[in-house]
Amino acid sequence: MEGLSKLGIDPIAILVYIINTGVLLAVLVYVLYKPVLKFLDERRDKIQSSVDEAVLLKDELEKKSAEAKEAEARFEELLKKETENLRKFSEQRRSELEAEMAVARTDMLRKAGEEIEARKNELIKDVEDNILGLIKKIVLDIVRNKVPEEVVAESISDAWKQYK
Repeated sequence: MEGLSKLGIDPIAILVYIINTGVLLAVLVYVLYKPVLKFLDERRDKIQSSVDEAVLLKDELEKKSAEAKEAEARFEELLKKETENLRKFSEQRRSELEAEMAVARTDMLRKAGEEIEARKNELIKDVEDNILGLIKKIVLDIVRNKVPEEVVAESISDAWKQYK
């Protein structure tokens, strides 16, 4: 110890410094280090729980995404089936309507033909009556007072029937 005194070092001061440093360290550990460690542990636990929750949410999101993709695929398949059914139905309905239109067209053509034939017969009858009347008048003018009118009318009618 004397050697330390010769160097200008007081051993008691060193001991006081060591005790002060120990007390300071004990106070800092008790007042600062333990609360800081406790805060860091709590923060680490909170971060870990947030990470775990994020992982769970990510897994849940992946499951929901997979379910949504699967539902979308099912919906697309259903949509394709419905579209195909609609196409088949429209083709069937078009065929039915075409058949109905063909029947209606045939019926209309038949009725039009009947009406044309009836009108033609009426016109022919009218023309025959007009021609017979004209022939009667002409023949009557020619044979006016020499042959009776009934005989001429009967003769013209008979002649007309022969040419029909």
